[in-house]
Amino acid sequence: MTDKQANRNDARRVKGLNICTYWKKVAASIPGFRKRRLLTVTVASFCLLISSACGLSSPDAAAVPSRIALITPAGTGELAEAIRLGAEAAAKESGVELITVEAYPSEGHVYTPALLDADRSQMKVKQANPNSQTLSRSVREQAQVEAAALALKQGASALLVDPLSEKALSNIIQEAQTSNSDGTIVPVIVLNDEFPVKGVTSIISMDNVEAGRQAGQAMAELLKGRGRVALLGPDPVNSGLIQREQGVMEVLVQYPDIQVEPKSICNTRDGCWQTAKQLLDQQDVDGFITLQEPASLGAADELNRRNSADKVRIVGFGSEQQQLEQLQEGVFDHLIVQNGYSAGYLGLNQAVARLNNQQVQSRVLLETKLVSTDNMFWMDNQKLLFPFVQ
Repeated sequence: MTDKQANRNDARRVKGLNICTYWKKVAASIPGFRKRRLLTVTVASFCLLISSACGLSSPDAAAVPSRIALITPAGTGELAEAIRLGAEAAAKESGVELITVEAYPSEGHVYTPALLDADRSQMKVKQANPNSQTLSRSVREQAQVEAAALALKQGASALLVDPLSEKALSNIIQEAQTSNSDGTIVPVIVLNDEFPVKGVTSIISMDNVEAGRQAGQAMAELLKGRGRVALLGPDPVNSGLIQREQGVMEVLVQYPDIQVEPKSICNTRDGCWQTAKQLLDQQDVDGFITLQEPASLGAADELNRRNSADKVRIVGFGSEQQQLEQLQEGVFDHLIVQNGYSAGYLGLNQAVARLNNQQVQSRVLLETKLVSTDNMFWMDNQKLLFPFVQ
């Protein structure tokens, strides 16, 4: 219950008591025991009706917790799991109900979510689909919007969203602004990405420009300031990836002996593998900077196929299980890792603050780390890479 709701109920309670007190005085002023008793009973019944009409409840009645929904894009693996764990931890601390809705379109591109289980205040709406990564972006965008609409129909008073694109976020914002018939707007907290969309309550994300600088500097040091670098996985419609690319280039232009190949756009593992293969077939490449998880795994697939992992350097983004395994095997030299657990935790706290009419930060920056085989087993990095291990 918000402070505003609590004050409103207190006012109703005081008003009801004043009316009851007035009628009791009237009853006491009437002579005759039976008349006074009859009037007292009538007053008591009247007061009970007043209390019920005002929505007053007994002190023992439990308040209904706010319901907050976490909407995630399909197939985001360990990062999505870390976000969910963080949001669940914050929900338990705040006493709110969390529902997790994953946008998994079923085969035939029809979204048919199903309620599978309910564990205390943590409910999940989930339908597994191992082929979700093969679906087109437009289909996955629509599935994410429909997942948000479903959460709103189930009474979500705030949404946490890791949006697939600017278009998906715009449509989700529209759903949040029009779902309530009384005109109240459901707050939307954006996790992991930044898009120029109006109506966002708060953004929880890493500094993508700084993260790009970290990747560029790491590659420059690996190549000792000399070589040919390919940028794999930029996306002209994803502002976060554009910012990472900007950060990479800010550093690499300071090294005149490093040549950067024209950027290669791809956003699926298979597509990025094909792109990496073509690049290596056509020219010598000393290093890949991969701006997203599918690009990292696609480049690694091609180096493994060629047995060239020891010849071509890779600095990538992400902390999926396969990336961590290949980091240990030496396929990746460095990974830029963000704290998904903190994204979920801080995002839910921002939603609770808005529902309680408290101050909300428009943007919260998350820490990123450059992880290698030298430091991946440090205690702090273990918590970052494996938040689900207690």
